[in-house]
Amino acid sequence: MYTIRRSATATLALLNLAVAYLAAAATASAIPILPPGGIQGNVQVQPTVTPTSTVITTGSPWWTFVVVAAAGAAFAVVTGLLIGRLRHAKPAPVAVG
Repeated sequence: MYTIRRSATATLALLNLAVAYLAAAATASAIPILPPGGIQGNVQVQPTVTPTSTVITTGSPWWTFVVVAAAGAAFAVVTGLLIGRLRHAKPAPVAVG
């Protein structure tokens, strides 16, 4: 029984780390990129020709949300299976004599 608890705890910790990593990656990809010197830096900007078209991206691509949702669903399924297995675990028989 202790082996199941240890493996379940390790698995849940690993899944939690994976979900946290995906959430951090999704958040980091949604943050706008700052100029090389930062907002308060002294970056010399050279005048450029006015572009004919401007593309503005204001967030993460759609597939980032799909990846995070899939990771969350997988985490929920695995957690449910591990909890169900822990609830139905029977103690090992003890040899007498």
